[in-house]
Amino acid sequence: MNAVSALGGWGQTFVWTIIPFLFVLTIVVFFHELGHFWVARRNGVRVEMFSIGFGRELIGFNDRHGTRWKLCAIPLGGYVKFFGDADAASTPDFETAASMSAAERSESFFHKTLGQRAAIVAAGPIANFILAIVIFAGIFMLSGKMILQPRVSNLVVSAQVDEGGFRRNDVILSVDGQPMTSLDDVRRAIEAKSGQPLEFALARGMQQVKVQSAANSAWFRSSVAEQAGFRPGDLVLSIDGRAIESFSDMQRIVGASAGQALAIKVERDGRQVDLTVTPAIFEFKDRFGGTHRIGRIGISKSNEPGDTQFRRYDPLTATWMGVKETWFVIDRTFAYLGGVIMGTQSADQLGGPIRIAQVSGEAAQIGFVALLSLAALISVSIGLLNLFPIPMLDGGHLVFYAIEAIRGRPMSEQAQEVAFRFGLALVLMLMIFATWNDIRGLVG
Repeated sequence: MNAVSALGGWGQTFVWTIIPFLFVLTIVVFFHELGHFWVARRNGVRVEMFSIGFGRELIGFNDRHGTRWKLCAIPLGGYVKFFGDADAASTPDFETAASMSAAERSESFFHKTLGQRAAIVAAGPIANFILAIVIFAGIFMLSGKMILQPRVSNLVVSAQVDEGGFRRNDVILSVDGQPMTSLDDVRRAIEAKSGQPLEFALARGMQQVKVQSAANSAWFRSSVAEQAGFRPGDLVLSIDGRAIESFSDMQRIVGASAGQALAIKVERDGRQVDLTVTPAIFEFKDRFGGTHRIGRIGISKSNEPGDTQFRRYDPLTATWMGVKETWFVIDRTFAYLGGVIMGTQSADQLGGPIRIAQVSGEAAQIGFVALLSLAALISVSIGLLNLFPIPMLDGGHLVFYAIEAIRGRPMSEQAQEVAFRFGLALVLMLMIFATWNDIRGLVG
C-alpha cells in the first residue's frame, strides 16, 4: 500500500488538490512580487521584506542587502515591504518619512520620483502578464498544439422547447446513432419511428447527454449555421478578418460572440464564400454553479483522421502566440466584467481560493501541461485584478500617482487614509463574495 492510499481521503485531497493549488498560487504570487522587487532594487529602494503568504513565518533568510525572504503560514498572497512603508499594502508612513535623514531618503520608496514609484507599482501586474506569455510560449514550443482543421462536418439541430427530456437550446448530434446534418434529417428520423422512443445524443452546455424520447419534430429548429448558408465540408478561413487555424479557434471566437454578427469566409469547392452569422445565445451552469452565456451556431467538427495534426512552433512564433493567448484572456475577462455590470452576465462565475484549489486539482490529474496552462490563466487574472483602481491594490496606487501628477502634489494624509480604509472594506467584500460563490458551488 502506498503512502497516499494509507492516508485515505485526506491523502488524496492533499496530493491532488492542496499541492497543485500551492504550486499554482506560489508561482503566480512569487512572480508578481518579484516584479515589484526587481524594479524597486533597480531604482535604489531598500526592500525590507519579501513574503510569500501572510501570518506566522515558517522559514526565511536575510540576503546580503538586508531583505528578509520568508514563507508564511497563510499561502493566499504575498507582499514586498519597502523602506518607508507603514505596512504590507505600501501605505506611506508619513511620520517616519518626515524625520528621515538624507541617506535614508535616498533608499525610501516614499521619496522616489513619481515616475519611479509608478514603475515599481506597475511592475507586479506586468510581471504576471510576462509570466503568462512565457508559459504559453513554452507550451507551444515544447508540448505543441493540436490542430483540428476548422472544417464543417455536420450542421446540427437545436431544441426550442423544454419537453420530453430536452432543454431549450440542446444541440442534437445524432438520433439512434445516426449523425444529424439538418432539420430535415431530424424530421425524417422521427417520422420513420412515429410514436416510438428514440435515443438522442445531445450537446448540453459543455457536456454530452443522451435522452430517450418519442419526440415531436416541431420541437426542433435548424441550426443558425444552416440558416446562414453553411454547408457540410466548408473550411472556415477567417472570422471578422482573423485567420482561423483550428476548429478550437473558431469555437472560442463564436463562443465569445453570443448575439453578435460575425463575418465568416469559408472555402467551398475551391472557391471562397462570404457568410454572415449571428451566434445564438446559450446559457448553462458549470459544475461550480456559475451561469455562463456562450454563442453557438450549430456545426460539428470533422472526425476525419487527416484533419487532425499536432504542431510545435519555433520560439518567435510561439512567443507571439503566447502574447495573443494572453491578450485573449484579458479581452474575455473585460467582456465578462462588462457583462456583469450591464446585467447580461451572472456574477456567480467569480471564484476565490476554494475554486482555484478545485480547478488546480483537476488540472493536475489531466497533466503537468494543463496545470501550467492554469497557472498562466490565473497569472493574467491576478495581474488584471491588481490593476483595478481600488486603494490597497496596485491600481489604486497608480490612481493616487495620476492625481498627484495632475495636482502637482500628493493627496493629503487624511484623504489617503480614508481611501485605504475604503479599499480594504471593498477588497474584503469581494473576498467574501467570491468565497460564498465557492462554498455554494461546492455544496451544489
